[in-house]
Amino acid sequence: MTIIFNIYCLVAALTCSWSGIRLWRNYKKSKNWQLKNYSLGFLFISLAYIILSLPKLILFDPFWVQITFILVDLSFLGAELFLVSPLLSFSKKFIRFQKKSFQFFLSIIVIYIFLNIFFFSPALPLITGATLDYWENGVSWLHSLVWIPICLAAFGLGIYFLFQVKNIKEKILFWRSLFIGLGAITVSIAGFLFWYFKFFNPLIEILNISGIVGDLGFTFGLIGIIFFQPLREVFVKKIT
Repeated sequence: MTIIFNIYCLVAALTCSWSGIRLWRNYKKSKNWQLKNYSLGFLFISLAYIILSLPKLILFDPFWVQITFILVDLSFLGAELFLVSPLLSFSKKFIRFQKKSFQFFLSIIVIYIFLNIFFFSPALPLITGATLDYWENGVSWLHSLVWIPICLAAFGLGIYFLFQVKNIKEKILFWRSLFIGLGAITVSIAGFLFWYFKFFNPLIEILNISGIVGDLGFTFGLIGIIFFQPLREVFVKKIT
């Protein structure tokens, strides 16, 4: 049942909201810009999951379901806008791309809004027999142009962190880097499953599995980020 997926979305939303608020409180104490960005990033993720839980929960009209899909994509792009910069600062190899990454995602958000206005089309129902299982994005090609790169970026970032784990001698940094890497990879898998469900194999089991995997991935990531205390300079030395 789709309601199970909606429950997973709400669990993820509550978890990310709690984490975002906690990170913001830590930012107020330390004035660390990384914590500020993490907080905003997780609050955007929370917003994305709240919106994603609305179809088949309180929204049943294809027009409004398509609006929710657009808002979900924009929320995830907003999360990338704030999360990528501090994560890039973990490595001397990528720290120079911080400003460019922020500008890149900001430009993608603006372009995505205009393209959705121009090509807007209501969501398409995914029906099995006489049962409405879920909806497919009405502008599938545009949705895929955003969804696939986001998932690939998360997967690549996770792989990088896992490869760098072997270079970290300090025990706490080792485990936290490991959890961040596992979280990024697991979330990317959940994203691919959700995308695959809508376009290739609309089985409700795949939708629910994507919800479970997504919750697990964010749990890993939150463990790695919330308990991350060392200064950025220390972490850079350890991970490069």
